[in-house]
Amino acid sequence: MTTMREAGLSRPEAGLDPRLTANGAPKAPKEVEECHVSQKLAVLQEESLKPIKEDLAEWIARTLGIEITTDNFLEILDNGVHLCNLAKIIQGKAEECVMDGSYTEPLPKVSLKYRNNATSGSWFARDNTANFLKWCKAFGMADDQMFETEYLVSHTGEKSVLMTILELARIGYKFGLDPPNLIRMEKEIEKEEEVVEVKPAKPSGLDAEVIPIATAENIFDLDAEVRRIAFLCKCHDHVKKLGDGKYLIFGKVVQIRFLKNRHLMVRVGGGWDTLENYLIHHRPVEVFEHKRLVPGEPHDVGNKYLYFKSKYKSHAQVASEHNGHVH
Repeated sequence: MTTMREAGLSRPEAGLDPRLTANGAPKAPKEVEECHVSQKLAVLQEESLKPIKEDLAEWIARTLGIEITTDNFLEILDNGVHLCNLAKIIQGKAEECVMDGSYTEPLPKVSLKYRNNATSGSWFARDNTANFLKWCKAFGMADDQMFETEYLVSHTGEKSVLMTILELARIGYKFGLDPPNLIRMEKEIEKEEEVVEVKPAKPSGLDAEVIPIATAENIFDLDAEVRRIAFLCKCHDHVKKLGDGKYLIFGKVVQIRFLKNRHLMVRVGGGWDTLENYLIHHRPVEVFEHKRLVPGEPHDVGNKYLYFKSKYKSHAQVASEHNGHVH
């Protein structure tokens, strides 16, 4: 007998319908709103991670000669085998660098063992992943840069997985492995900053000379796209160009690059974020409004308002504005 699920028929189910509790009872309006906010934030995060996942998928496919895309990213990696293969390639590169004298520090003494036939979700998949993370730590990766084993095996922490693989690519680049585009852009920024540092200081920070990193045509396209997104986010007054790929956003100097002429990426700390996501989450909120009812008076009379100034938007505002409603 064909079930409703197999037939593709839709039916509200507890745990799936945001309007219902786990027991199937209707949720209170506030709970429903919180569920919608959580769902919208999840969509925002997925959109901001897609360019990074796309770049890393192409790097892994190129390095290992396997088929991997943004659609099957975690499914391909979740048994830990391909991550261990990447680590093995990087270790081979490191040993070559030691032999030819281009790297003079002693390499970590770590043995990487893993099962090539581990199935997804199995104990062996967890063991492979744990051994990969042990290798990463031996090669200098910090604890806060490594995902938890279960994040990969159970597909519950994609962002952490991506950040770890990005750091793995940085380790590989140190030993001569061809890097993802994001790492190339990082190195361009680092070289640019090194050149700027040795030049004589200019009287004004806004007039400081910046070494071009691309052709005039690409820079023009980048700047036009930055302005377009800033207008869409209604914060163009807070985005100022300082130089080629260098901008002042909400009082902070950031570097912006085009990833494959499709995605505008902002260098944030040790990682990257899409420009749109960065603007949405960092745009200052001038005023929060809170309605306070005065006891003993009608609801439409004597209402008081408390005003708070806040530096960053609340999650609810971010999700609401992304849905087209501005508070």
